[in-house]
Amino acid sequence: MPEAHTVLLSTSPRIAGFDVYICYTQSHLLRDGLIASAIADISAVDLVPSGTAVASRQVSHQAIMSFATLHFGIQHRQADIAGQGYAMYGVALKQLNQVLTDATRHTHDEVIVAVAALAISECLVPTGPNNYLTHMRGLERLVDLQDPVSFLAGKSPGFCKGVRFMILFASLQLGTPSILAASDWKKAMRADSSYEKLQEQDLFDVLADCTVLLAERDAVSSAWDPHTITAREQRDDIQQRACCLLTHLHEWRLRWDDDLKNTFYDTPTSPSGSEESQLACNRDPDGSLVTAATIKTVPAAVMLMLYNIALMHVLQILAPLPREGSAPRNVSHQPETAGGYPAHERLAAREACRCIQYYISTRRRLDASASPIVHWAVGAVWTRLRRDDSVEGAWMRDLLTRRGRQVVAEGLWTTYKWANSLPE
Repeated sequence: MPEAHTVLLSTSPRIAGFDVYICYTQSHLLRDGLIASAIADISAVDLVPSGTAVASRQVSHQAIMSFATLHFGIQHRQADIAGQGYAMYGVALKQLNQVLTDATRHTHDEVIVAVAALAISECLVPTGPNNYLTHMRGLERLVDLQDPVSFLAGKSPGFCKGVRFMILFASLQLGTPSILAASDWKKAMRADSSYEKLQEQDLFDVLADCTVLLAERDAVSSAWDPHTITAREQRDDIQQRACCLLTHLHEWRLRWDDDLKNTFYDTPTSPSGSEESQLACNRDPDGSLVTAATIKTVPAAVMLMLYNIALMHVLQILAPLPREGSAPRNVSHQPETAGGYPAHERLAAREACRCIQYYISTRRRLDASASPIVHWAVGAVWTRLRRDDSVEGAWMRDLLTRRGRQVVAEGLWTTYKWANSLPE
């Protein structure tokens, strides 16, 4: 569990409750996440509320305080505290809109942090369907105004990772090309990175490229005319580039598997997660056996989730492409025909599901302290397996109904339409 930053505790009884909200939020957020990093740099006096506004004039402080109050009230089912949090959220939104009318402040860090805080707040305690996507898209537009190197210089790793995640997640959900697919952003994100961070960035680069291919694929599919040479050339170009991403992911996985610290093996389990089943591991795409993954470290499990998220996105680009005959055969590590993509996507979902099982068995919680990649994996796996008449699909349904709101960011339910596909 992340440690609370006690520097924010105050001896003043007048603001003791707000100190509790901040410390509770810190202890339930990802330790090196964007908001936790921002809170660590704020003085307690800047968060003293006066009604629904905090003492500081920085919009980021207002957004963070509103999120902390709202999060605490919702988690503890305290309607009065949650109501105050919603009121503070409204003030933060009004302040942000005022700041955005001033072109000289668009690129200030306080604006970036404020938008990110509102996006995270909407993910965990939504005020309306898909509001978090609106904030994430706004975040990308603000970041796009800046030079990549200058923007990232001096920023904490948590800040950079949080911005990267939100931009790519929103782009993939909305089917819009991301600025992070540009070479200057890819290069800037790799600067001064360790080997492990470069491994992760490789996967995020694939996801960034997927945002471009997804938008192009949708444009080609919506205007598809098999009788025009241009349409066929566009389709073949998208298909070839997507297959190159498959090859890149295949090579990434070979390097990953060759590293002994990433030892990965499966153990059979029952749908509830107990080791009752003695069946052998079944890697048939049409099989229904669920197995739990045993990995040496939680970070390795999260990295493998990200790999399978990237793989599923590439396969999703390829599967619905208008086609004539087989997919190109001059690119390695791909299903031989487009009809094979769904089966391989299901394999990726099953492996990601095993990583989620391992994560739960190790951490016992999937709340705001979990990496956003874990929440993303839950959504991606459920999207693929929710209609599966399989043990994996049953395990996911059990996970999301039995532990439901304590397991995933509530705001993401509308994106994946879980509420409409889960039993009451």
